[in-house]
Amino acid sequence: MIIFALAFGFSFGGVQAVSNDYTPTVKIKKIKSTSATLQITSTNLKRKDVKIKIKVENIDADSDDIKVFEKKLSKNGKVDIKIDGLTKYNEYSFKVAVKKSSDGDYSDYSDEVKINAQGTFDYNPTLSIKDENSSLVILNVTSTKLKKKKVIIKVRVKNEDTDKVETRTFTKTLSKSGKAEITIDNLSKNTKYKFKVVVRKSKDKGFSEYSNEETAETEN
Repeated sequence: MIIFALAFGFSFGGVQAVSNDYTPTVKIKKIKSTSATLQITSTNLKRKDVKIKIKVENIDADSDDIKVFEKKLSKNGKVDIKIDGLTKYNEYSFKVAVKKSSDGDYSDYSDEVKINAQGTFDYNPTLSIKDENSSLVILNVTSTKLKKKKVIIKVRVKNEDTDKVETRTFTKTLSKSGKAEITIDNLSKNTKYKFKVVVRKSKDKGFSEYSNEETAETEN
């Protein structure tokens, strides 16, 4: 009976059960070109000295990192943390765990939040190969929903020989038919590459879904 009461927060003889569910919530407070500020809340740790563990995943680069901070939460259980050193326009996800500085174990991770997320806008880009030589490939990108708009075009480039993936970003103004030409240079000769793109208007906070994927092989 005592175990049951403690588990559900009841008290006997002046003994009060205390919750240790510190799982935080997180939201994006501010985004700049190479940084993001997260607002982290754990209402069961108000005014406490805490350690905060943030998992930062660079989705475009398929890499992740863990950052740890020591902070004191406000009277509302909140703190803002700035994450620097991000790659401009890359898609990132963040999730957060916390613990009291004196505890051994962290809470469960929060739900993840994202910046520059793919699939935010329905711009339906399409991609085709215009030309290639030994060191470059020229792409035609089309989004008929963004005619004459200034856009950011992010190109995913995969080297099929090495499996290396990189992302290149371009600022273009689409033509009256919604087209732009993109040159991907400094490629290896006699190598097969795969390409796909996402687009956004210059002031958007996220990108379209990826276009169709196209393959080209550089000349010898």
